[in-house]
Amino acid sequence: MVIEISVIPWSTLSIMLIAVVISFLNTSVNRLLITRFVGWKEYHVMQNEISEYRSQTTKAMRSKDKQLQEKLKKKESQISNMQKKMAKPQLLLFGISMSYILIWLFVLTPTYGNAGAVAYVPGYGGIPYIYWYFLSSIFFGTIAGRIIGVMPIK
Repeated sequence: MVIEISVIPWSTLSIMLIAVVISFLNTSVNRLLITRFVGWKEYHVMQNEISEYRSQTTKAMRSKDKQLQEKLKKKESQISNMQKKMAKPQLLLFGISMSYILIWLFVLTPTYGNAGAVAYVPGYGGIPYIYWYFLSSIFFGTIAGRIIGVMPIK
């Protein structure tokens, strides 16, 4: 595979820019949906309660503590209702995120599909556009989540 170095900088940066825009847009929409359907503070309270419930359930199963298991069994429907309420914004966001496939089909593939490598990693070689987009998307999605506050830093 021959890598044309003169194409790489523009391709690399433009795909990163697309990933940045989509990541911040997606994270902002996620925050708005959570705020609208659940409430931001309530969402975090529910996250903590569910996390604590899972932790206690694992502890009870490992220690075979029947008394704690019975106590947790009573709380199971409440936790299930919380999970259902928290799933609404995530399902809507999933539907919205599926529209990004159109960007791959109608922008990235025609523009970079035949380009071969769009980024170069020393020691590894060239990276095709789809892998570079996924790497950029994961990186900038994490940053966007931290900046906008969807992913708490713990």
